[in-house]
Amino acid sequence: MRKNLGTLRSLTVQPKTKLRYQEGLRHFFDYLQSEELQLPSKRDAMDALVSDYLEHIWAAGEGRSLASNVLAGLQDQDPKLKGCLPGSWRLMKTWTTNEIPCRAPPLTEPVLKAMVGWAIFNQEFAFGLSLLVGFHVHALLRSGELLALQNWQIHMVSPGKPAVLNLGLTKSGKRQGAAESVTLTDMAVLEWLWKWKLQASKHQFLTAKPHIWRQMFARCLLELKLDQRGFRPYSLRRGGATSLFVKLGSLDRVLLQDRWTALKTAKNYLNSGLAMIAELEISPKLLRPFHSVFENYLRTLPTLEPALFKEQGRGTWKADKSGKSWGLVVVFPFCPKIFGT
Repeated sequence: MRKNLGTLRSLTVQPKTKLRYQEGLRHFFDYLQSEELQLPSKRDAMDALVSDYLEHIWAAGEGRSLASNVLAGLQDQDPKLKGCLPGSWRLMKTWTTNEIPCRAPPLTEPVLKAMVGWAIFNQEFAFGLSLLVGFHVHALLRSGELLALQNWQIHMVSPGKPAVLNLGLTKSGKRQGAAESVTLTDMAVLEWLWKWKLQASKHQFLTAKPHIWRQMFARCLLELKLDQRGFRPYSLRRGGATSLFVKLGSLDRVLLQDRWTALKTAKNYLNSGLAMIAELEISPKLLRPFHSVFENYLRTLPTLEPALFKEQGRGTWKADKSGKSWGLVVVFPFCPKIFGT
């Protein structure tokens, strides 16, 4: 088992994070070469050199993530540097204070319903279901967790009881050394998810391939004329957290359910989300037609039936004895014309 995991040193940082560190360090060493500078022989002298580099990339208009990756990458390469870069970290804090990050605004419930209504109207039912799951699940899902969710990870005994989603070793789960699970209790979503689960194969993904799902997310916003609002897939988690806070009125309960470990982080996250919602000005008339589609669909939730077409999931065709592939189709209820389409 340990042989498959690798060395302890290789496990200290996730592979994707390691790549970001390496890219940051490559940029740092390119700077040293272009300026004809060399690494000092003593660690205490590194602070002045790194501080000058931070001033350089600040003036050049580089992103804050590059600066963060360089600092973290240097300390990853030489753990004894920790505590030797006080001036550099002070500049990093000043950078963070003076450059507000471009965060994804939270998705509001009216926008969510309109997006799901759009999905239903265009017969993209799995996409609509994934939006609802990502928004309504307790201990809200990160985008990567939603896109990786498979049928076997969803445990349900009936459409009237909460669904438990087994997420395995997530980002925070790896820190704690334990697998994580979350629950879904919204009754309308549970009924829809139950019908999907009964028909889907064990390893079928809830969503299409990540790039296809993201393209559909962008297309949906474009056709709803919301593409200039800055919504991104992560807006689902932000919107769900903000909505949960408004309903519960308790920061402690949201902190527990949303899998945050730092109170300060959660407070800033929610406060900025509420401020963004207050600034959003979306005409109800723009969303109302698709709200009707959403409400009508849930009232007459159709039965899922097997159909002859390729699965929307990932991987290969699923064939029966006749050699034909099986997927899912929904008996689509009557849907009014929208915007003359």
